[in-house]
This record gives sequence, C-alpha cells and structure tokens, in this order.
Amino acid sequence: MSKRLASVLAAATLIAAGATLGAAPVTAVPIPGGQATTLFIPGAGGVRLNAVITAPADFGARKHPLVLQPSGWGMPAMGSLGSAYKLSSGADFVSIEYTARGMYLSEGEVDILGANDAADVSAIIDWAIATLHVDPDRIAIAGGSYGAGMAIIGAAHDPRIKALVADSPPGDPAEALAPNGTPKTGGPVALALAGAATNRFSPDLTARGLDTILRGRGGAFDSLPAARLLARAVPALNANGTAVFLAHDWQDSLLPVDPVYSLFDQLTGPKKLFLQPGDHSTGGGPGQVAGLPNPIWDAALRWLDHYTNGAANGIENEPVVTMEPANTGPYVHFASVAAAARAVRSLPLSAPAAGVMGADPAESWVQSTVSAPTIAVAAVPYLTGTLAQLGAAPSIPIGGIDRTMAGVWRSAPFAGGGVVSGHPRLNLTVIPASTDLTLIGILYDEAPDGTGKAISYWPLTRRGLAPGVPATMAWDLAPTYWNIAPGHRLSLTVTSQDPIPFQSSTPLGSTVTFAAPSTVDLPASGA
Repeated sequence: MSKRLASVLAAATLIAAGATLGAAPVTAVPIPGGQATTLFIPGAGGVRLNAVITAPADFGARKHPLVLQPSGWGMPAMGSLGSAYKLSSGADFVSIEYTARGMYLSEGEVDILGANDAADVSAIIDWAIATLHVDPDRIAIAGGSYGAGMAIIGAAHDPRIKALVADSPPGDPAEALAPNGTPKTGGPVALALAGAATNRFSPDLTARGLDTILRGRGGAFDSLPAARLLARAVPALNANGTAVFLAHDWQDSLLPVDPVYSLFDQLTGPKKLFLQPGDHSTGGGPGQVAGLPNPIWDAALRWLDHYTNGAANGIENEPVVTMEPANTGPYVHFASVAAAARAVRSLPLSAPAAGVMGADPAESWVQSTVSAPTIAVAAVPYLTGTLAQLGAAPSIPIGGIDRTMAGVWRSAPFAGGGVVSGHPRLNLTVIPASTDLTLIGILYDEAPDGTGKAISYWPLTRRGLAPGVPATMAWDLAPTYWNIAPGHRLSLTVTSQDPIPFQSSTPLGSTVTFAAPSTVDLPASGA
C-alpha cells in the first residue's frame, strides 16, 4: 500500500471521527508522508473549536504521541502547519492545530489566556485520547506568540503535558501593552486591528482596549488573569516537571523579552532558552509557520521528540542557554541567564550640558529640559528589530539630539571593545512640573563617527507626583546581550516624548528638570 493511499485512508478515519461531533463538513487533504484534516473539536463547556489535524500515514494502526499547537492572535488554525507537518511526518506526532475560542471559526468569546483557554487545552486532550486513541503518556504542546501563551497556561494547567515549546510568548500581556504604566502607541492598535475582523471580544475586553488606545490608561489590563502570565505559570510548570523550551527575540516590540529572560532561571525542570535578534516572532516564525530550516524550531522539534518520545537525539546534553548577540554574531552559550550577565558598574551622571557618564559623584547640579520629541526614537515597531536581525540596525547622529529637550550622556570609549549583558538600570533625580511624568531611557552603541544604534530602551510613567518636588525615577531598561566594538562608547538619552512607540503622560512643552544624584548601572565588561 502506498503512503499516499494510506494517507487517504487515515484521512477517512478522521473524517468519521469529526462526523461524530455533528460538526460542519470535514475536508481531508493527503500530503506526502501523512494527511491533514479540518474539523471542530469540543472545548470546555461545549464550545466548538476549529482545528486542523496533521497525522502520520499509519494513523489508526497504533497509538501515536500528541502535540497541541494553538494558533497565534488573529490567525486561523493552520498557523503552525509547517512545524505540524514536520512533527507528524518526522517524529510520529498527531498534531492538533486549533484556533483559540472567540477567534475565526471557533465559538465563544476571546478569553485572553484565561481559565477557559486553559480548560480548552485539557478538553482537547481528553477528546484526542478518547477519539484519536493517542498515547496518554506522550503529550506535548507548542506555539508561537499568542499561541505560546496558550501553550504555557495549558502546560501549567494540565500535568499530562510532558513537554512545552513557547516561542515569543506574552510573558506579561498587561506589561507588554503598557510597560511601566506607559501605553504603547502601536501595540494595542495592531492587536485590535488584527483581531477586529475575526475575533469576538466581550464588552469588558473592548472597554479595556479603548481605555488603553484612546484614553492612555496604562493599567487597563492589569487585573486580567493573564497579567504576569509566565510568573504565575512557573510554579505549576515546576510542580508538573514539564520540560520547557522558551525562545524570544531581543528587540520584540509587541511582546517584550524581559519576562522570559528574567524568569527562565526559576524553572527547575528540564529547560532550554534561545534568544536572538529580531522583532516579534521574526526569529522563529518561519520555522513554525512554514516549516523552513530554522535554528529555533529545529531545536524545538528535537526537544519535543526527546522529552515526549524519548528520542536519543542528545538535545538534553546541549547548552541550556543559547544567545545570539542583539547586534548579530556567533552564538554564545551559558548554563543559565545569570551566568550570561556581566558585573554591574554604577556610573554617576553629570549635568546633561556636560554629558558625562562617569562623572564626579560629589558634583551637584540641576538642569531643565523642555518636553518635546527628538530624533532619539527608542524603536519603530516591527522595523527596528527586523533590521537588527538582518545586521542593519538603524542609527542616528547622537550629536543631533537636541540637548534642550533630552538628557544625553556619553561614556569613555571602550578601546578594546566589550559586552553589555543584562539589564541596564537608570536611577534619576527629576523635578517634575506636573503631577504625571513619563520618561524614556535609551542606551546607544555610539561609533567613532558619532552615530549610535539603540542597544536597549524602556519607559517609566509615574502619576501623583508633587510638582516642583524632587522625585527618584528608577527603572530597568530591557535586557540585552550586545557586543561593543573596539573604539565604540555607550551613550544614554532620556526624553519625555517618544511618540512613535509610546504615549507620554508628560504635558507637551512642560519643563522636566534633571538633578544630582543621578546614576546609570551598566552590566558591561571591557574597557
């Protein structure tokens, strides 16, 4: 019997299974080495979830391992078809790629990674064991972006899941949309537009989105169950003994890397982390969606095969943490995230007029700026990170930043080069002119010609300040691993208006006064 004929017979078996659900008509497509079928699967509470099942050619002849692959935000069930095909044709998995409730053809309302989404994972597993006769002792889950968040909450909820792959997950969706209380300009709009035509939102979720987009309310999503998603999931993943594979892009402008970077070392079971330059899902997306050769998803599939099927592929002996520098270059490997971080050096800042990073700590100074946009732009969403992945990160002339509108400080050159690895941190004394204040810090790699490329950035918004009274503004910038070329220096800018990535609570045209003591903590090596 040919593989293609076996595929057709296997597809017919799945069609019959789908028919028992009373679902819409099922479509079967033979593919080399297997088959793909689309149908509806009962989720929690009877909500029907649209799915595509990809299975090996000998489906039905014996028990196969199962992998669930929930779709990304606003994507149909076939969003992981490339990796699903590789898993079914090369690693014996039955793969169920499905659309989360409230999206596309799946019934219900969008749950934003809540309890219903987690319960749906268990319901699909129950159905697959009963209907497809998969092996209940060999179950995995994998996803990218929103689907990665679904995979994390599913694995935390259901201990039957032995292995997890999460690429570019929403580690903290609330913080991603409004970091440190600072609503993003484009992120919430992009998500709303991506889901407007295909997703069904509850009135509460719609109101939260409008509060963020139209009213600049930074905490609109803080009370959702998905807030601090990864932090909430880690204890359960540890208790379940789940083998966890995480990946993220350094410059991700939609779902930032920080939760994955900061929480990875808290995992106690088998674990692996990939970090690479790029914007949201640009590093691993081609491997997940299209099944193209890809270092992240090639390793991820081996991870699933080993920790679900027991395949002797050696991945358990490979480095735990693999990083490609955020400005590209050869991979570097570490036993943990902590082992990758460099020792922190704390540098006092001079008055911005002098612009010295590493000034006399006894110096006393006060200097005012006007709140207005400058050429210091933290990131252009989806463009800056994608260019960085291609080795073409955009640069700006540091000398062209208007010092009347921003604080600018420069370090001494790193004659022999160096590395920035970890979280840069700002500790600033600021005298606000209004009760609400937003600041955006950007750390640059400045070349000898005076042009700088953004290494790391992050905003902070404080409300309820006393105008005219000094306040301490302290916050971490995004984590990074960045190689500093010989002769380059580090430059820091702090602005109060950066309208391309962030909404600002600082009144435009108001006065923002910086003062001593102010410092920057740099996790950097070299001199």
